[in-house]
Amino acid sequence: MAKYSDFFTYCVFGFLATLVNMGTYHLLYGSALLSNVAATVLAWFTAVTFAFFTNKFIVFKNREMKAVQVVRELAMFYSARLSTGIIDVVFMFITVDLMTLPPLACKFISNIIQGIINYLAGKLIIFRKN
Repeated sequence: MAKYSDFFTYCVFGFLATLVNMGTYHLLYGSALLSNVAATVLAWFTAVTFAFFTNKFIVFKNREMKAVQVVRELAMFYSARLSTGIIDVVFMFITVDLMTLPPLACKFISNIIQGIINYLAGKLIIFRKN
């Protein structure tokens, strides 16, 4: 069980990051009336920032605090998440704007796809133990 503890912890904090993403999206798109794409981008940025700190310190237990190392990890994290962020924006544009499917259901599906890709990037590349 200890072998998979980081995966289970990632799932818990991934779920919380999904809530941050979906909650922010709902507030911006549903209540603040921002466009779908603008709300998706801002929700993505908020969730990625939350995810960086939880992934670094809680999920992968990376306590490295040297400025150079943290900046490197942050750059790698945002770069990896940018690729899944692009997937999110394209997916949301196609499903919500073009196909007129339910926005929150589409956001949830998009977050599942992103979560799988992001876990692999975090585990294997960004926060790997040397």
